Amino acid sequence: MSSKDAQHLSPQTLLRIIGVQTEIVKIGHDLSCVMQYVVDQLQDLAGASGAIVELAEGGDMVYRAASGLAAPQLGLRLGRQGSLSGLCVDTGQVLVCQDCENDPRVDRAACRKVGLRSMVVAPLFHQEAVVGALKVVSEAPGRFTDEHVRVLELMAELIAASMFYCAQYEVSELYRRATHDPLTGIGNRALFYDRLRQSLALAGRPSFA
Repeated sequence: MSSKDAQHLSPQTLLRIIGVQTEIVKIGHDLSCVMQYVVDQLQDLAGASGAIVELAEGGDMVYRAASGLAAPQLGLRLGRQGSLSGLCVDTGQVLVCQDCENDPRVDRAACRKVGLRSMVVAPLFHQEAVVGALKVVSEAPGRFTDEHVRVLELMAELIAASMFYCAQYEVSELYRRATHDPLTGIGNRALFYDRLRQSLALAGRPSFA
């Protein structure tokens, strides 16, 4: 969390975000649980009617975690083109919609289906690519302030960090399974050869040695 962010948030809000970060560490590598926990907390922090994690999958934006009024729409697929979340993914920018009925960037029919009038969307980055969006929504127009935007950005960073560590864990776990006996946990022949190759490379010797 940057000092700039901290300067513009109340002490109570900062403490709650730190608490969320601590709880995410406890959850560990279950990304689905992390995303759901974040939207549950974010809804209250932003005084929103609901919060959503949308992941970009091909030409669609898919609701992968949802709270509040958006909870019944979990799994909903919306066209990426013509939606504010899709535009957020394309531009990598935080976008604010004060009234869905008067904003040409939004999918008005989808907004009416969920029952929202205003929203803020922040990009979710994974390894420098935008892979989705974190969104807060309200049934009332003009609901969100600059402070809500900053809270959303910080929570999006927490999800992005979780995505990174989950991906790193998956790679490490796959390597561990490939190089250790599943029953005893003892390193197998694949591990021996891998370490041999590393030792030869460090010694600067040709691999055929």
